[in-house]
Amino acid sequence: MTDDKVYSGAFWEHLIDNAIENGLPEKWQKSIFDGEQPMADRFVELLPEGARVLDFGCGLGRNALPLARLGFAVVACDVAEAGPRFTRERAGEEGLEVEVAACGGDSVDLPDRSVDGILAWSVLDHITLADATGNSSEFARIAKPGALLLVSIDEDKSKDPESVAEVLPDGTHRYTGGKREGMLFRPYTNEELLGLFGDGWERVVFEGKDATVHRRGLFRRAE
Repeated sequence: MTDDKVYSGAFWEHLIDNAIENGLPEKWQKSIFDGEQPMADRFVELLPEGARVLDFGCGLGRNALPLARLGFAVVACDVAEAGPRFTRERAGEEGLEVEVAACGGDSVDLPDRSVDGILAWSVLDHITLADATGNSSEFARIAKPGALLLVSIDEDKSKDPESVAEVLPDGTHRYTGGKREGMLFRPYTNEELLGLFGDGWERVVFEGKDATVHRRGLFRRAE
């Protein structure tokens, strides 16, 4: 488990609890599966019918619910436990089923070779490099041969004047003031992100020019 000093679970718990109580911000309702993100559309197109898909870092279900509506068997997990619970409740209101799995630090509570797809959208950049490396190993463990992985890293916000951060030895920014106080963010180079999914993963498509844009990749687990 990650040392509490470099773990941002409390930040996300507070953020999600506040959103549930006061209403979901518009940006938390907008899904990547709305037809405006070609890489997300490709992910859906390549998944087998009825595929079991892990939404890693599901938040309040903005992507898990659309995947469930498409007929996929969705597993939701998040470091903030309120998120998956809320997602499952919302799914139930629509007559959908969403499974909840525990995850935290660098582990995912799922069996080996048990999922056909993994979504990690704007998640791995909010943990330390050690935990991101650990989770990349977990993804390899739980992915079936041929499984798909869709991953995204946010643009670098480390110079945002509204946030104050200290930089940890691995390059992770831990915010100590401003609106992101308590959050972790680690900027990545293309090489670093691709390095997380090197051995055993085949690159389908990758986007990313520099740290001022999102980096996005679609990978397939080697057969």
